[in-house]
Amino acid sequence: MNILKKTLTSALLLTATTTLINAGSPTFEQNGVKEGNNKLSIGLYTSVPDEGDESISLNAQYGHFFSDDVEGILDVYTKIQDGETLYMLSPGANYYFAKTPTLTPYVGAQVYYFDGTYDGMDSTTGHKMYVGAHKFLNENAAITPELGTRFFEFTEYTETYLNVYLSYFFD
Repeated sequence: MNILKKTLTSALLLTATTTLINAGSPTFEQNGVKEGNNKLSIGLYTSVPDEGDESISLNAQYGHFFSDDVEGILDVYTKIQDGETLYMLSPGANYYFAKTPTLTPYVGAQVYYFDGTYDGMDSTTGHKMYVGAHKFLNENAAITPELGTRFFEFTEYTETYLNVYLSYFFD
């Protein structure tokens, strides 16, 4: 029940953030989410693990748009928790839908490999699923809140997270 409360609270925060960011009328149209473009994102990642201490991480992401709706991504992530450092590499894909000139939501999934000790586990794999939205500040730059859930070993729930990226799109 505690996990459900945290997940619902995070979803509410993501919705509120997107609504506040979307206020006002834009004077431009985004030029980022389109076939052939690339994306670089950096974010401060906060998480609430199933058990254990909260953590803070640095997350960098490269994306390439194979179509106007599909983006292939590669995530590189470093996490410091309880004095341990964890490194994670995550390839995946995002699917974009309901696009507007300044707000573009997406759903995505990634598989990952991590190297380091976390909750007594050494180097393992897993996956994460998430929803997010790019709120464009101008034609090529966006704030990107993302809410997701991570699983180790593809079955064991690990954490729910809320991440906010700064994203830059280019040809």
